[in-house]
Amino acid sequence: IRNITSEPIKYVYDGASLPETQATGYSILAEGGNLGVVNPPSVEVIQDKAVYRIFGQFTQPHTKDLGAKYYSHLFELLQRGDIKPNRIEVVHGGLGAVADGLKRLELDQVSGVKLIVHPQETA
Repeated sequence: IRNITSEPIKYVYDGASLPETQATGYSILAEGGNLGVVNPPSVEVIQDKAVYRIFGQFTQPHTKDLGAKYYSHLFELLQRGDIKPNRIEVVHGGLGAVADGLKRLELDQVSGVKLIVHPQETA
């Protein structure tokens, strides 16, 4: 991270939110920084830093208005590149390819992409 910026890190979003990634994210935060996690927090807050669990669901009564506003701007956000969709890799072979994909995950051979299978390709 120091090769990328010398500025204090004020915000970290941890989309994996494993105990290890939360600890790393928390450790690089500047004082007063905020760590957003998608799983229950596993780090102990011991400094002037905050940890928030992020749960993006717009189907609850108290989140419907926010969801409507967000979705009304989604196309524009995607078009401008403010939000980028996940990169994917299609693993051919239908449901029979699931085991191979899981093995690649287990061997840590997948990074930065979501593996996708098409069930209709199942022989």
